Amino acid sequence: MKNTRWKYYLLGILGLAFLLLHTTPLSASPPEIKTISVVMDDNYPPYSFRDSQGNLQGITLDQWKLFEQKTGITVNITGMTWNKAYESMLHGEFDVIDTISYNADRAKIYDFSKPYATIDVPIFFQKNISGITNVNSLKGFTVAAKKGDNCINVLREHGITNIQEYDTAEEVVQAAKDHKAVIFTMGKPPALYYLYKMGIQDNFNYSTSSLYTGQFFRAIKKGHSGFLPTINDGFAKISESEYQAIDKKWFGMTSAPFYETSLFRLIIIIGIVVSLVALLLFIWNRTLRRMVKQKTSELWDALKARQQVEAEIRKLNAELENRVLERTAQLEDLNSELEESNALLEEEIVKREKVEEDISKLNEELEVKIEMRTSQLDELNAVLEQQNALLSESQKVARLGSYVMDLLTKEWKCSPELHEIFGIDTTYPHTVEGWLEIIHPDWRPKFTNYLGQVEGSQQRFDYEFKIIRINDQAERWVHGFGKIVVDHQENVVRLIGMIQDVTDRKQTEEKIVYLSFHDRLTGLYNRRFFEEELKRLDVARNYPLTLVMSDVNGLKLINDSFGHAVGDELLKNVAKVLRQGCRRDDIIARLGGDEFVILLPNTDGAETEQILKRIKGLAIRERVGSIELSISFGYETKRHENEDIHELFKKAEDYMYKRKLFEGPSMRGKTIKTIIKTLHEKNKREEQHSYRVSALCQSMGEALGLPEGEIQELKNVGLLHDIGKIAIDEEILNKPGKLTNAEWEEIKRHPEIGYRILSTVHGMAEMAEYVLSHHERWDGLGYPKGIKGEEMPLQPRIIAIADAYDAMTSARSYRDALPDEVAIAELQKNAGIQFDPELVKLFVDKVVD
Repeated sequence: MKNTRWKYYLLGILGLAFLLLHTTPLSASPPEIKTISVVMDDNYPPYSFRDSQGNLQGITLDQWKLFEQKTGITVNITGMTWNKAYESMLHGEFDVIDTISYNADRAKIYDFSKPYATIDVPIFFQKNISGITNVNSLKGFTVAAKKGDNCINVLREHGITNIQEYDTAEEVVQAAKDHKAVIFTMGKPPALYYLYKMGIQDNFNYSTSSLYTGQFFRAIKKGHSGFLPTINDGFAKISESEYQAIDKKWFGMTSAPFYETSLFRLIIIIGIVVSLVALLLFIWNRTLRRMVKQKTSELWDALKARQQVEAEIRKLNAELENRVLERTAQLEDLNSELEESNALLEEEIVKREKVEEDISKLNEELEVKIEMRTSQLDELNAVLEQQNALLSESQKVARLGSYVMDLLTKEWKCSPELHEIFGIDTTYPHTVEGWLEIIHPDWRPKFTNYLGQVEGSQQRFDYEFKIIRINDQAERWVHGFGKIVVDHQENVVRLIGMIQDVTDRKQTEEKIVYLSFHDRLTGLYNRRFFEEELKRLDVARNYPLTLVMSDVNGLKLINDSFGHAVGDELLKNVAKVLRQGCRRDDIIARLGGDEFVILLPNTDGAETEQILKRIKGLAIRERVGSIELSISFGYETKRHENEDIHELFKKAEDYMYKRKLFEGPSMRGKTIKTIIKTLHEKNKREEQHSYRVSALCQSMGEALGLPEGEIQELKNVGLLHDIGKIAIDEEILNKPGKLTNAEWEEIKRHPEIGYRILSTVHGMAEMAEYVLSHHERWDGLGYPKGIKGEEMPLQPRIIAIADAYDAMTSARSYRDALPDEVAIAELQKNAGIQFDPELVKLFVDKVVD
C-alpha cells in the first residue's frame, strides 16, 4: 500500500514539472482591431513627457511606435495630467491607459497587461532634514505627491494623512524648489529628471529604502478584454534588442541582466525538477530499507517480550499461593483478638453513658452563665460601637486612617478610612508588597530605607511620603506616624500607626514656594530666583556663561491702545516663545514690566546667536489678535572668573537698549497700523468718516496754498484724528441712542489717548499735538485743555471744521444725514464761537461750494 502511494507522488511531481515546462496560456482569438486610442501621463520622464515644443516623447511613446509597425494597428496617443487621464479612462473616452501601476482597487475596474517597467518610489527630502528613513518617519510632516498616484494610497495605509496633492510630477518638484514642500514622494526617474532640470539636485536627498517598488502596466476596462490579447501579443513581437535600444536611448543601458532572460529561467526550472526527482527517489529507497529493518527488529522484540511475560506469570502464580496461605493464618488470629475487644467495648459503653449524664448537668449550668455573660457583652458592645462610630467620623473629618502591620508575617489590617485614603477595598492584597505598590515609585526606596531604620532602632515612625491611589491613580501626599511593638524578648513584631492625607497642605506649601520664585503672570522665574541662580551659576565650570537681556517693544503703546489685558496676553506669548526657543536647562526670568533675562551656562556667542535666531523665528509666527511680537535682545558672555557679573549684566542691558533704538520705532509704526485697522474693523462707519475727513483736510490745505509736505501731513492727521477711540468701549461707539453723561465723558478721552499713542512714534510728535487739540473750540470751551483762538495750531482748527461738517452730512444710527445747506448754515452760525471764522469762510467758498 505504501509503495503504491509513493508511485502516485512521483507521477504527480513529474506531471507538475511537465506542466511548468510546456504549459502556455490559452486564450480565445482576439477580435480584429484596426485602431487603438491610448491615454497616458504626459509628465513622467523618461517614460512619457513633452519636449520644449510640447510634443510627447519618451520610452512608452517609442514602444507604441514599434507596436504600430509590428501589428499594423493605428495607435492614437493622448497625453494629459495623470489625474485627468485616469478620469477620462474611467468615463470610457479611451481604449487603453498606459503608465498605470497596479493596486487592489484598480484591479476591480481594469484588466492589466504584463508589467513592462519596475519603478522605485523613494522619499525625497531637503538635506537640512534628518531622520527620514522610511514611511514611519514621515509622521508629523506634510508630504507632497501627484494627484491620483499610487503612492498616496501607500501613505494613507501607513497612517500618513497630511498630503499636499499636485496635478503633475513637475508641479511637485516646483513646489519643492519654491519651499512650499520640504518632503515629497514619486517615482525615482521623473523626480531625478526634474531635480536636475531645475538645478536643485544638491538640495535634496532620498531614502535608501523605497516607500514601495511598483511596476508599469497597460490596462483596459473590464468588459473590453478583447483588447488585452492584442496588446500583449503586439508588444511580444518587439524583440529584446529593440527594447534594449529604446532603453539605451533614454537610460543609457545596453542589455538586461542574464538572470532575467527566458533561457536562464528555463534552465533553472529544469534543474530544480531534476533535483526534486532525484531527491525523491533517494528518499524513497532509504525509507523502504529503513521500514524493512524496523519491521524485522519489531518482530524480534515482540518474541522476546512474550517469552519474558510467560516467565513472569509463572513466578507470580507461585508467589500468590504463598500469600494466600499467610493471609488465612492472619485472619484466624484477628478473629480471636476481635472477640476480646468486643467484651472490653461493652464495659466502656456503660462508663460512657454515666459520663454523658454528668456532662448534661454541667451544660445546663453553663448555659445559664453564658446568658448572663452575653447580656453583659451586649451592653459593652453597644458602648464600643458608639465609640467606634465617633472615632470613624473623627478620622473621616481629619482624613485619618489607622493600621496594624505584622512585621513577622508582613501582613497588615486597617480601618475603612485608610481604605478610602489608599483608594482600595478589602479585596486588595494587605501585604508588604501591596503596601509598596501603593507608594509612589519615586518614594519606594526612601520609604523602605526609613522603615528599616525604624525597625532597627525601634524609634517612632514619623514620615511624609507620596502615594498613588489604586482606584483613580491620583497622586496624594500622606503623613504616617506610629510606633514599633516588641515582644517579651525585645523582638520587633508589629507596627501600629495612623496615616493622614495631607495633600491639600502640601499643595498649598508647594504653591507658596512656587510663587516665591515664579512670576505670577507668565509662570517664568522672577527676579528673586534669577539673582539667587546667578550667584549659583557664576562658577568656572559654567563658563562661558552668557547673560541675555530682552525687552518687549511697544508694550506701553499696546497697553494704552488695547488695554492691559491684551498687554498681559502679549507678555504670556513672549514667555511661551522664550521657553520654546531655549534649551531645557537654560534659566529664563521676568525681571518686571517688559524686561526678561536668560542665563545660558556653557554657551558662547555663536551658540547664543543660534538660540536668539530660533526665538525670533518663533516670535514672527506669534500674534495676539493682529499684534505682532517684537523683542529686542542684548547679550554678553563671561569667560573668566575675574570678570564682574554685574558689569556683564550692565553691558548686556546696554546692547539691548541699542538694539531697541533700531527695532522699537519700526514696531511702534506697525502697531499704529494695527490700531487703525482694528478701529476700522470695530466700526466701519468710523473708517469711512476718517477717510472723508482726510480728504476734506487735503482740500483745505490746497485751498490755503500750503506746501505739498504740509498738505500730506494734514491729510494724514485727518485720517488719524480719532485713533484714540481704539480704547473706547465698542458698545459706546456704536450706541444708537443718546449717550449718558458718563458715556460722553468716556468719549471725550479719545484725543488724549490718541496723543499718547502717536507721541510714542518717532516723527509723529507734532501730529500727536494736532490730534490732542482737534476738539478745542475758538471760544476756549473745548476739551481737553480749553485753549482758544490762535493758541490752537492751524491743523486742528481745520480738522475741527472738516470733522463737524462730515458728522452732520453723514447718516448716524440715531438720525439721517443732514443736507449740505443745513450743515453749512450750522458752520457759519458757529463761526467765531466754535470754529475759526476765516477758515469757515474758506471752507464754504472753496471746498464744499
